Amino acid sequence: MTNKVRIFFACSTIALALPLISCAGTTAEAPEAILLSNAGGDFNHWNGVGKIFKDDRPYCSAFLLDTRGTGKEANGPAYVMTNAHCTSIRVGTIADIAYQGQMQFNFFHDTLAGAKRYDIDKVNWASFASTDIAILQLGTSLDSLLKDGITPLKLAAAAPRNVSQVNLVSAPANAAGLRLSTCTQEPTDTTLIKYLNIHTDYQKQNCKGIEPGSSGAPVIDAETGQVTGILSGTTYGIPSDDLCFWHGLCGDKKTSSLLPHQASQSFPVDYLTGCFANGTFRLDTENCALTPNSNFQLRSNSRAITDIGLHKAPTSTSQPTPKWDINFSMSTEFYRFKTVRDAQACYSPDNYSDRISTTSAKVQSEIGREAGLHYLCLIGVNSIDQQADSRLLGNAQILAARVVTPVPMQLPAPTPTIEPDGTYLFIKYREEADRDLWTQIYTGPAEETNCSEINPEHYSKVDDGFYTPVQALPLTLCSYTMDRNLSVSEVRTDHLHPTQSRIAE
Repeated sequence: MTNKVRIFFACSTIALALPLISCAGTTAEAPEAILLSNAGGDFNHWNGVGKIFKDDRPYCSAFLLDTRGTGKEANGPAYVMTNAHCTSIRVGTIADIAYQGQMQFNFFHDTLAGAKRYDIDKVNWASFASTDIAILQLGTSLDSLLKDGITPLKLAAAAPRNVSQVNLVSAPANAAGLRLSTCTQEPTDTTLIKYLNIHTDYQKQNCKGIEPGSSGAPVIDAETGQVTGILSGTTYGIPSDDLCFWHGLCGDKKTSSLLPHQASQSFPVDYLTGCFANGTFRLDTENCALTPNSNFQLRSNSRAITDIGLHKAPTSTSQPTPKWDINFSMSTEFYRFKTVRDAQACYSPDNYSDRISTTSAKVQSEIGREAGLHYLCLIGVNSIDQQADSRLLGNAQILAARVVTPVPMQLPAPTPTIEPDGTYLFIKYREEADRDLWTQIYTGPAEETNCSEINPEHYSKVDDGFYTPVQALPLTLCSYTMDRNLSVSEVRTDHLHPTQSRIAE
């Protein structure tokens, strides 16, 4: 089944710029990103920024970490930082996982010829728990890279809490090498929903040139030269209505913000400095605020495996309250959960459930009857007595659901195109996926399926279309259109045959 959902992660980025803040509380427009040249060594201080390659294909941006202490001795392996989504995880946290790829530094357009690549050994830690960060270990030492002339970047000891000017150095796919953008950065705690991941502490920038391939780029303070964050994505080009409905970025008169919601986003990195001891990344160091690995994973039969969950708001007291339907696994022995209206409340120990076994873990508690966003908070614990301390709470897994007041209107019925594709039939409902409109389908035995009798709970969501193997035919296909307001069409019935190739009538 194809899935062309419009992911707004920006795999890479550019630098920021907006030097002036006007008296009216707005910022000057950021300059365009510029392509950097380094044949003369003018930008050697940024040659530790580069590109990850997988199967010899360019992937995300990443940068070398300066893990040296005050003595400036380079001990231990070399580490690069990039985004968690660049390690192919979609949700949760992982640790000590093998990774096949290479890292190329000095990624300027005029220094690429004959450039050396370094093997990546593993993912030391990667998390989507309110962030999008990964630490990767190379198969060589930091000392070796220093001798090769590569300059690591130092993480700032504190996250920025004020509006500042920053530089973004990234390697977007559409550029010949590293590009620089300069712009204004503003910290924010406005909840941001990125599909299955909820973020409550991040920075936003008005940078230009954010493009696929930029993900994982460092956000560098223009004054200190230290890394204050890591670029994750952008909401540029997303209409305000979609920003509110799907991403939780709604107009809030209580919150004053210099930059608009249409901006790039990065995550602070200061808390990671405590996880390096004598040049080695260790989760068990005294000052490391990370949890080792809860390895939260949604099971395939969970309803929340692709997006924010939508649930119909009750219109009378006789109608049931919407419920979560989350099937998941964790590497911890137990979990605790709660439902809240404000995602920030997930970091408070109050009102979490008692400890529950993670064996066949499932949450089917009530979400709430009020229309709007609701959040499920999950933390993993390893014993009955383990307390919900700041490390556990800070790495809470948060999922979102929106309770929707249905709009009483009937949508047009589906009009699928049925096309052969080798040993499959492809049933296409639209040219490309539309996040606001999709098709619910059910397939069953040709002679035994009556679409009018099928419970809507047994239908599955498809975006632009789906494949079915020819050897499974004949089948009866039941389908109806649904939109984000949970309005629906009449149910359509189609009979699928092995030799079909026509426009369904």
